Amino acid sequence: MDPLIFIGGRRATRDDDAPDTVPDGLAEPAPILDPMVDSVPDAIPDPVSDPIHAPIHESIHESMREPLHEPIHEPIHEPIHGPAHDSIAGPVDFAAVDRPAQAFEPVAPADVVPSADPVALVEVLDRDGQVRQAITVAAWPLRIGRALDNHVVLSDPHVAPAHVSIERGEHALEFALGNTRNGVQLGNKRLRAGDASLFPVGDEPFELTLGRTRLRLRLADQPLAAELPLASAAPLLQRLRPIVIAALVVVLGLLFNTYLDTDPDGLGRAVGSTLLAAIVGTAIWCSAWALLSKTFTRQAHFGWHLRVFLFASIALLVVGTLPALLAFSLSWPWLSDFAFVGIYVVGAAALYFHLLAVEPAKHRILRWVAATGAIVGIGLTLWFNQQRGDQLGDELYMNHLFPPVVRLARPVPADRFVDGLTSLKATLDKKAKDTSGAEEAGARGDDE
Repeated sequence: MDPLIFIGGRRATRDDDAPDTVPDGLAEPAPILDPMVDSVPDAIPDPVSDPIHAPIHESIHESMREPLHEPIHEPIHEPIHGPAHDSIAGPVDFAAVDRPAQAFEPVAPADVVPSADPVALVEVLDRDGQVRQAITVAAWPLRIGRALDNHVVLSDPHVAPAHVSIERGEHALEFALGNTRNGVQLGNKRLRAGDASLFPVGDEPFELTLGRTRLRLRLADQPLAAELPLASAAPLLQRLRPIVIAALVVVLGLLFNTYLDTDPDGLGRAVGSTLLAAIVGTAIWCSAWALLSKTFTRQAHFGWHLRVFLFASIALLVVGTLPALLAFSLSWPWLSDFAFVGIYVVGAAALYFHLLAVEPAKHRILRWVAATGAIVGIGLTLWFNQQRGDQLGDELYMNHLFPPVVRLARPVPADRFVDGLTSLKATLDKKAKDTSGAEEAGARGDDE
């Protein structure tokens, strides 16, 4: 069995025609036997008694009969070619093996060039305004598009391959649009293909929309906003204090109104019904808004909706009482006639803050929605009042009586008050005539 030769990690078979001698000084040292082993033949099973291992043992005995180190008279001149040994072009210099190894000289590490500080940061925002990905900008200009040679590559199909290029000036940024069909929405301004516009650099970052992707560009020299407090990091008592105070104010207001509107005999039942209705209504209202917030923002914000509901309830109690009190105190009946305007304003504000937990990134749209709701509600109420009582006000007369001590307007003499009623005679006669004419027309219709 021919032994194998490994040169430089490459396996090679022994050439039968090569000489069996090696130069002096290159013979391998004799193997050192383990002193724990008495003799090699004792460790080899007998091929006769163990026929299964006989072929293996015969080869072992054959190899042991051959000398371990036969002298080789000539070196191997045929180089071994291969990927790792293409540099070997001639005979191997075996004398170099006996040369003492030179002292190892460590290579000095190359000077590490520190990377320059980023000049800007591009943040990819989701629909809630949260940052999904942040990309640092090392130098200007900044190219954004769908092609792979851009600095910021977007996978939005509504973005052009080379959508926009941004260059930094001394006091402004230049936005140069490429061949795009959808353009760029930068604040309130829409940029079209081929436009090159300058926008001054301020303290606020730039928010731009490419296709359906929202980006925020923060410059290195722009100041950072202050750290926002985390509600969960505050002590529990500090978080619950405003909710508990607001809840107590609402409960006291409801109990006081119930006391004023209910006879003493049924006061206990009325109080229990009021408290139960308040608790159930609050739980249903806040749970519905929390479910809506969980659906869109993956967070319930139940505490936020509860605070909005409680503060809105306090505002409604104030709006329902203060106009009537001021109308009685100052003798301004129009305040109580149009008290519904304040109710719609409070409802619109509560709607805005509730929606703010559902769509936190769309402040302007939510403000328009709340304002539109208030305007529509006020307009419809005015129209219904006009159709019902031929006046825009909600009340035909001021029917709220408060203690005289809160009356600030000067009392009117009886004669002056009666003289002021004469102006109503023509209006009342006209209404009476119209009413009688309508009744006569209805009676004729019934007779026919």
